[in-house]
Amino acid sequence: MSELDIHALETELNPEQLRAVMTIDGPILIIAGAGSRKTRVITYRIAHILDKGIPQSVILALTFPNKAARELQFTSDVLAVYKIANLFLDIKNWER
Repeated sequence: MSELDIHALETELNPEQLRAVMTIDGPILIIAGAGSRKTRVITYRIAHILDKGIPQSVILALTFPNKAARELQFTSDVLAVYKIANLFLDIKNWER
């Protein structure tokens, strides 16, 4: 299994984003404006959590806009290296 390149993340993410990625104890809530790369931060955090040996069965990631949910689902460039078995992604359409 490949590990996430933390040094590369230090140049790609701002300090708050990096802190969110590196925090693996307990839940976090990410609130930020449009285009601030929230979905990317969530994806990197999941990858980092998996790197630390935490089983995928205890990870829950929620995102509300449909666009972000689709982006999280298809951000395989980071998570594909983990060959995650039985990954469950459920995208609900909450728009009326």
